[in-house]
Amino acid sequence: MNLPNRLSLFRIFVIPLFLLCLLWDQFFQTSQFVTGLIRMVALMLAIVVTVTDYMDGAIARKHGICTRLGQLLDPLADKVFITAALVGLVELKVIPAWAVVLVIAREFLVTGLRAIAADAGQSFGADRLGKHKTGWQLGLIITAVLVVAVRDLLMSQGYWPATAPDNRPFELVFEVMVLIPLTVALVLTALSGVNYLMAHRGLLTEDPL
Repeated sequence: MNLPNRLSLFRIFVIPLFLLCLLWDQFFQTSQFVTGLIRMVALMLAIVVTVTDYMDGAIARKHGICTRLGQLLDPLADKVFITAALVGLVELKVIPAWAVVLVIAREFLVTGLRAIAADAGQSFGADRLGKHKTGWQLGLIITAVLVVAVRDLLMSQGYWPATAPDNRPFELVFEVMVLIPLTVALVLTALSGVNYLMAHRGLLTEDPL
């Protein structure tokens, strides 16, 4: 068990704690201020996951560490964390459910292509567009969790109007903060899926078995 694999396992084990902190008020009745503080912990965990995602890849490349376990754990940690976080944000009504469907559909597409490639004795890893896609998805999660946590803290201290229409200017600013990374992440997700499909379309046009 090398260091990159340990970091990938760490990211997987962090997911339940992250979801608990993100959805704190769904499980426990506490003040909005406490909920905001707990969601700040979720924000810190999301940042740690993002940093360790970069670190395990950098360490593996620097030291030439490549194992079958690592090829499984690294993308698994990314996909499970991103999907879990996005579903949690849908529960909090921060992002739309259809956006998560697009992300999951892309992952099924690439996983299916990899399975067909493996059956044909081929393999392919993440391309540059796919890596940018993952980076923007993680950035979206960090931004959205920050927005939710700050909103809770501001509302708990009376700096954020609790009722419409007085709170609309505040809501609009936060919606734009989420909309920008969401749009970029979804565009890259769609383009990445199409790019994989076009790059490996030969796998789908071969003669049947």
